[in-house]
Amino acid sequence: MKGWKIAIISISIVCFVALGIAFAQAKKVKVGGGDIRYEAKGSNLGPVTYSHDTHATKNKLKCTDCHTKIFKMKKGANPITQAAFEKGKFCGTSGCHDGKKAFSAVAKADCNKCHIKG
Repeated sequence: MKGWKIAIISISIVCFVALGIAFAQAKKVKVGGGDIRYEAKGSNLGPVTYSHDTHATKNKLKCTDCHTKIFKMKKGANPITQAAFEKGKFCGTSGCHDGKKAFSAVAKADCNKCHIKG
């Protein structure tokens, strides 16, 4: 009888640990904050939808890769304009969208990869 108790307790512990790991993995996938839509004000380009999922989960970037080095965490604190972009701010000079690590963010031919006219 004592052997059964040990087996049941052991199986319960293994199941509890497995559920904890599964929950932690599911929570990790949700990191990223969803999509952010930037309107291209005063531009003939369409809006940009930035995907946290693509950047944080699929490309395995850490939050600190972009925040607060490139983007401040406060909403509205990063006025992204074409002029600022062309002066080397944001994605193009971050070492990411430089045409090597990922498609260029400053090449005119690549604008429609982020700007979707609709």
